Order: sequence, then structure tokens, then C-alpha cells
Amino acid sequence: MRISLVVILIVLACSYATAVDAADKGALQPHAALVAQGPGELRVEIHSPSTELQSTGGKISFEVAGVASTIGGVRFIDIMLVLDTSTSLRSTDPDDYRTAAAIGLIKGISQKSDTKIGVVGFSGSSKLNQPLTSNRDAAVSALQDLKRSGGTDLAAGILTALEELKKNGRPDSSRAIVLFTDGMSNKKKARDAARQAQAQGVAIQTMLLGENLKGGFLLEEISQATGGSFVWVTDPSKLPDAFLNLRTTGVDHVTLSVNGSEPIPARLTSGSFTGTLPLEVGENRIVALATSLDEQTKESVIIVTVNDASCATLEVAALNEGRPALSLNDRAVEIVVDASRSMWGQIDGKSKMVIAKEILHDAATWLPDDLNLALRAYGSSSASTDNDCADSELLVPFGTQSRTPIRDAISELRPLGQTPIAYAINQAANDFARIEGERALVLVTDGIESCGGDPVAAARELRKQGITIHLIGFGLGNTADQDTESLQAIADASGGYFLTANSAEELKAALEVTTGTRFRVMRGNTVVARGVLGSSEPLFLPMGDYRVELDSVPPQHVQISLAARDELTLMLEKQDGVVSHSEHRGRLQPTSCEDATASMKAMQKNQQPSVTSTTTAQNPDTAW
Repeated sequence: MRISLVVILIVLACSYATAVDAADKGALQPHAALVAQGPGELRVEIHSPSTELQSTGGKISFEVAGVASTIGGVRFIDIMLVLDTSTSLRSTDPDDYRTAAAIGLIKGISQKSDTKIGVVGFSGSSKLNQPLTSNRDAAVSALQDLKRSGGTDLAAGILTALEELKKNGRPDSSRAIVLFTDGMSNKKKARDAARQAQAQGVAIQTMLLGENLKGGFLLEEISQATGGSFVWVTDPSKLPDAFLNLRTTGVDHVTLSVNGSEPIPARLTSGSFTGTLPLEVGENRIVALATSLDEQTKESVIIVTVNDASCATLEVAALNEGRPALSLNDRAVEIVVDASRSMWGQIDGKSKMVIAKEILHDAATWLPDDLNLALRAYGSSSASTDNDCADSELLVPFGTQSRTPIRDAISELRPLGQTPIAYAINQAANDFARIEGERALVLVTDGIESCGGDPVAAARELRKQGITIHLIGFGLGNTADQDTESLQAIADASGGYFLTANSAEELKAALEVTTGTRFRVMRGNTVVARGVLGSSEPLFLPMGDYRVELDSVPPQHVQISLAARDELTLMLEKQDGVVSHSEHRGRLQPTSCEDATASMKAMQKNQQPSVTSTTTAQNPDTAW
């Protein structure tokens, strides 16, 4: 607790007659004593926060920090810790509470405060152990290195500190000396040093440990004369609290309020104050009210505008002639199914072939009618022991009435043979021969080429014809790393997606991603997000202006603007050959894009496993 100066003075007055001899009394008469320096003008200034803040969660709590002082400027604080290192401290402070207290003072000063600290040790002489520095660790290290030997020369310590403040103290700073001792010193020399402090505008805060009345009178005189304060501590274990409660800049307390709220006390250490206030989106009027030791009051006011920077979401959907669509134009997708022997492998007690057949059978129903579908398989006709590397067959060609034949053909698939991926890709080129518009091949496989073909070269040839290959690695198992690398290379060559799926849910999600028309979201010339028509996953984006580029034929470009917390659905509609767009907006709860994305991933992991996808072309702008 901070010891009341009034109480100290009463104690001193009561003890004065018996404790001070006539010579000492004469030395303290006004003509010989220091002339007390009147209090300076109280100043207070808020240094942070800045006048513009961003919030991604509505209300925010923010630390308000600043400086209050009656001894100079409030832009900076320069403090010299002048500590007694005399031999007597070995008995008066055997546990070295002095050092712990000074370190606590340093650590208690707000990191946002532009405060420099220097350290001087004095006994019979003095030494600058640490010049003024903003490095708190360096100041702490200097304190820890202080020794205890020699006599007590207050004047030497004060003069060394004044020299450092004169040399390295900053303009418009509050300059203070924190002087600690456990004994008495030469009064004349100490008073002369205090007069120099007066002349330099430096306040000396004095602290006495022990019961030396003569020392107490001298220290109280020095502090009063320089505009500082005096604290007397008899129990060394009380030093840490005493140091923390020093009012080094003449300020008793500071309160903080926002928008007329009930003021709260700020934490005040060495003139630096901090406190946490709740801020709202919009304008916030923050008031710091300082009260000095002589009961002056002064306030500092700043207006802080908190902007809502919450995340927004974007979904892009399409209607073709009034019906939900995966494309705005004719889109042909051939699904190539791996029916090799390895598809007998199981996932959760069910063979991969059975799972794939169930999902593909359902897909023929839920995929939009505007999608022109064909079905090819490989490895379904010959046993693996036959090593038939031409085992690939177009089971259902493209056509408007392909859905029922596809479901029937899927039902008849049996996993038998090899994995001739390159051969199947080459054959698929003929399947697209009479198809115009958007064209893509979706290959569902649980393994890599087994017939020595070059599927990467086959994919490049298909790409030359404007056909993109998307690969879904389904249940890759223990060979996932090797197979992933091989399948990724095929997708790279084609400019398509490579996705992995390890469950029925993931396989269905992968089909959704690979069968729709792709789009990208641009901010200037930068791709910031990618998506597929028909996908139910929203894109999380910060507020701003964007351009949605749809990879349709012809391409469609739509400018959009997202505000904070927008929930925007961009609807593209083709009617009688004409494409138009409309926007439907809702409002989200305030949240950051990082938090929203993390929440979505966690939900997918717990409820419906997410699909891993990679855009494979080296140039993202040409990959589409």
C-alpha cells in the first residue's frame, strides 16, 4: 500500500524534538533548507488505441494506454532508478527486496508506454550501471548485477542520474529519479544535488528503508523541493508494493470511461496508465481523467471508430431455363469408373465397388438434367490374370436419355481386371468426338496405372482437345502417398482437380465438385477463391469488391461488392439463350474469416468428412 505522506509528516513532527539535535535543527531552517517547488501543470494524454480499429466480432475489449504527469511532457517518460548499494543493506534488507521491488516496478510499466529506464548504483561513490534504455530486460539485468558494499553518498547518485538525463533524456518527457536508501548522507551535498534537479525540471521520488529519522527528514525535504513524494518503509518485505505505488509523476490516480459509462480505475505505474474498455462498432468517445497529488484534474479525450470487418459469405448458383443447373450451357461429363480387382477392398465393412455403385447410381438421379452424362469403365470384362490392358468399354454414350441406362450399367459392374488408365483416357477422346460446349472427364479410381501406359501423356492430349480430367482417388489405403503423387500428375497435365475420398459421403461431395462448371473469385488480378456451380459450400471472404468469373461458354464475368456480415447468393440464370444475374442477401453473425473457416472445417470433420482438392495447373489463371 502507498504510505500516506500526512501520516509520515505527523510521525516526523512528533519525533522531531527528541531525535534531531540543535545543529540539525539549524540546518533545516528556511534560509538553509531547500525551497519547495510548487506542483507543475497536470497533463494527461491517451496514446492508444489508434482512432481506427477493426472488429470481426461486434464488441471488442481494448487496452487503453497513456501517460499522466505534473513534471513535464506526457509524450515520453524517462526514469532513473538510483539505488543505495551500501554495506548496511546486508542487515536492513538481507533478502534483497530492494532489487525485487525495482524489477517489479519495471515490469509493471505498460509495454505500450514509451518509457526509458536507467539504473545508477551508489555507495561511497556512484556508477551508471545502465544508460536510459527502452530494453526492459537490459534494465532488469543491470539491477540484478548491483553489489552491496561501501558507504552512502546520495549526492553522487543524484548527480550521475542527472548527467544521464541531461545527455540522453528526450524532449517533452517527464523526467524522474527514484531514489532509494536505508541511511543518512551529507546533507549539504545532497541539497546541492537536489537544487540541480530543480533547475533541470527533474522530480526526485525518495524512499527510505529503516528508522533513520535524520535520513527521513532529508529525503522528505529533497522530494518536496523537486515536486516529488517521499515514502518511508520499515519492513523490507513491503518494498515491492511501495515501489509499485510510487507516484513518480505527481499523479494520484486515473480513471477511464467510454461513451459516458461509469468510470473504472486505470492501473497506474510510474505515470503510465492502462485499462481495458469495451468498444462498440461505430464511434467510441474514450475519456481518461487524471487527478494529481494536489487534487488538480485534467482529462484527455479521443474518438475511436471501430469498423465492422466481419467475414462475408458468397454462394454462386445457376438456373438454366428455370431449373437448378450445374452449368449455363451444354456441359458433357463422362464418368470413368475403376472396376479393377482392387475395388474389392473394403471401407467400413463394405467393398469400395459396392459403395461406388451406390453413389453413382444415386448420382444419375440427383445430378441436374442439364448435364449430358456418359459412363465408361475399365477392368470390368477380363480377370486380372488375363493381363488385359485393353479392358475398357463405353457402357453408356452421351445422350438425353442416358440416366436409366447408366443406373442399369452400374448395377452390372463387377471388379475383375487390371487398371489401364492411359488406355481408358485415350479411348474417351473418341467418346467426346461429336460433343460441343463444356467437356470434362471424371475418373474414379482406387489405384494407379498397372499396364505400363502413360496416363500423363494421355491427359495432355485430351487437354489439347479442350477436355479437362478430374480425378477422384477413392479409398487409396496404405499406398495413398505413392498413388496420390501419380494421380496428381495426371490432374496437373490436364488442368483439372485431384480429390481424395475415403467414404460414401466424400465420394458424393467429390462428384458434386467435379461435375459442375467452375468459377473463380478475383480481387483485382488475384484469384482469392474458387468454386463450382452446384456446390453447397459457401466461400468465406472479407468485405470488398470482387469479380466472379464463370468458366462457361462464353465466359461470364459478374462484379459484386461484399459488406461485412453479408450472406450473398449470386444467382446466374439462362433463359431463352440470355444470361442474367441477381443477388440475394442475408445477414451473418459477426465473425472473422479465420474463425468461420475453422468452424466450417470442424463441422465437416464431425458431420460430413471434407474433400481434399487441389487445383493442379501451375498457373492458376490458365488452369480454368
